[in-house]
Amino acid sequence: MIGSFQDVPERFNLGYLDWTIEFWLKSVGPQETAAVIYELRNEHDYRRGLPMENSLRLAPGRRSFALVSRTTTRTKADLGAPSTVWNFELSIPTDATRLNDGAWHHVAFTYHAAERQLRHFVDGRLQPLPAQGGFLPMLGVLKELSLGAGLNSLLDEFRVSDIARYPADFTPPASFSLSHQAPPRPANRPSGPPLLFAPDRDPAAPFALGSRKHVLIDGALLDTQANLAFRPQPPQVRETTDFRNTRAWEPTPRLGSTIPDITTIWDEGDTLKMIYTNTGMWGGKKHVHAIATSKDGLHWEKPVIGRFAWEGETDTNIVLDVAGQGALIKDPNPTATPDERYKMILWSYYHGWYLYTSPDAVRWRRNETVGFPFDTDGSSTFYWDNQRGAYHAYFRAVSESPATRRRAGHAVIADLFKPWPFKPVEWPWIDDLVLARPARGELEILDTGGQVYRFKAHKYEWAPDTYVAFPWRYVYETNVRPGSFLMVSRDGSRWTRYETPYYFPGGWKFGGREVLEALMEHGIVRRGDRLWQFGTVRFTEHGGALYGGQEFEGGIHDRLLRLTLRLDGFVAAEPTDIAKGPGSFVTKPFTFEGARLELNLDASAGSARIELQDASGQPLPGFTLADSTPLRTDSTAAVAAWSSGARPAALAGQPVRLKVELAGARLFAFQFR
Repeated sequence: MIGSFQDVPERFNLGYLDWTIEFWLKSVGPQETAAVIYELRNEHDYRRGLPMENSLRLAPGRRSFALVSRTTTRTKADLGAPSTVWNFELSIPTDATRLNDGAWHHVAFTYHAAERQLRHFVDGRLQPLPAQGGFLPMLGVLKELSLGAGLNSLLDEFRVSDIARYPADFTPPASFSLSHQAPPRPANRPSGPPLLFAPDRDPAAPFALGSRKHVLIDGALLDTQANLAFRPQPPQVRETTDFRNTRAWEPTPRLGSTIPDITTIWDEGDTLKMIYTNTGMWGGKKHVHAIATSKDGLHWEKPVIGRFAWEGETDTNIVLDVAGQGALIKDPNPTATPDERYKMILWSYYHGWYLYTSPDAVRWRRNETVGFPFDTDGSSTFYWDNQRGAYHAYFRAVSESPATRRRAGHAVIADLFKPWPFKPVEWPWIDDLVLARPARGELEILDTGGQVYRFKAHKYEWAPDTYVAFPWRYVYETNVRPGSFLMVSRDGSRWTRYETPYYFPGGWKFGGREVLEALMEHGIVRRGDRLWQFGTVRFTEHGGALYGGQEFEGGIHDRLLRLTLRLDGFVAAEPTDIAKGPGSFVTKPFTFEGARLELNLDASAGSARIELQDASGQPLPGFTLADSTPLRTDSTAAVAAWSSGARPAALAGQPVRLKVELAGARLFAFQFR
């Protein structure tokens, strides 16, 4: 809206009414040219040479304001040329000294229709009265509003009211914001264990493993390894769900999408819930968010919520009727209030990123403060990090070249209710949009090895120090997203990429048709020793026919799948080449708490042996490989044992190393308990 026109409700056409316009203003340099504070125009007529305008303008040097009305019409005799122009300009004296001092000032304009008198206030002090007169009543429908064009000042908390609020000197409010007036929120703090691999840890100290589970998504804890590889484990169980679009407000079939790419699925105990969108403007419809529920992730129902009607139909499952793309979490942050337990961050075209909160994922309230003032052209993911006491959010951080445009940007946000951190740049890239695009260093850029469409990051709920993401690879030359790959991290900031094989690949047959795109949706659900995730398979290029691509084999039948994998089973440590014998590793020194060692491993076709060493790497008596009872099982909690009868409890609190030998076996995680 800054410097460009946006549709607003018709009540902004103030005319001969009581009204108040007020805001905070802070100069940031000389105002060498006239600037627009508030400008309302009729719907598109000004582009055809028939300008209708009501505006409040600031003179050069901030020496005065002006109220301007301009209307142009055509006569019936000659419809081809403008014939009548009404011009009205009211000069408004102001306190130029204050407005040029670089401090914040409350500025207000009120119009009393009965008196036909405009009053102007700076910091609540009445300025010399201008002549009588106000905005002219405009002909036609005025609904395009612009703020701040050419203004060399900061503008904040702009408010328009349909009453004359201030008849005389007054004390300005500290803020219009309900958030500003609310009691201070508790500061977010870590509520989980310290990061095991924090960048500032003492490298000479043993790792304080305690009783935490260590998931082997990488070799961060290893000191040495032999014939060992860390390999991603794509879910092998892919089951079709019965989710279909059957209602008028759901995704448009022309887009070839049963589920759009803005979907979150989460667990409510015995029920799964899903928030999904209808692709909004891309489908030629009003943008809405709807809810669905399931007991098993395969069979879905759409409850009647009745909060929002659709073209007269009230039995809908719509929970939010604003344009936006983003992600949802059920927030585990201990400071989250019951009314704000559910959170969404949504990108809205032209308006930036906003936080929405809800007590039940049905009734949503938008936070007043914009989070990011950016147009990222796409959705995001975010999560609460109990180990860092902050939220991580991942956005598209575009570049100015189409060949490298789709990148993943990262931000660590201490407080979602306040503006989110970014690095200011002198010349942001506006492109053809109203808001800047984060293309010039505003966000930290993650190394994804090429273009990615969505990042789909999670903090793994069932083990600390474990972060996983499932970005969608995007191939610019073919306009296809051929699969989702796996990335892992120990802190949410530094990531390792496992691109081959794809975690959720395209290029396979589904119901006799080739899957061109395989896209992971957001959410991980646990059921016992299994995890459920969800992905959409598509039979069209990116966007189907929308972007001029071809629709293949009746693309309107895309499907949502339920994917099943073992607990902790994203990556396995396994022999690099089984023909060369067992694979093995030795960890760095660590301390632990507990009486036994449990391992999540698949040794059903092989074996695993376990050794405990002292801090220098010498095998401890009774805990050697020779003493180890081979594990030959497929279990998420196999217990290590030694023929000597030795028990790990005797070593608790002492620095030790762990050696594991895998013969035709895969290890996913271990934990002392």
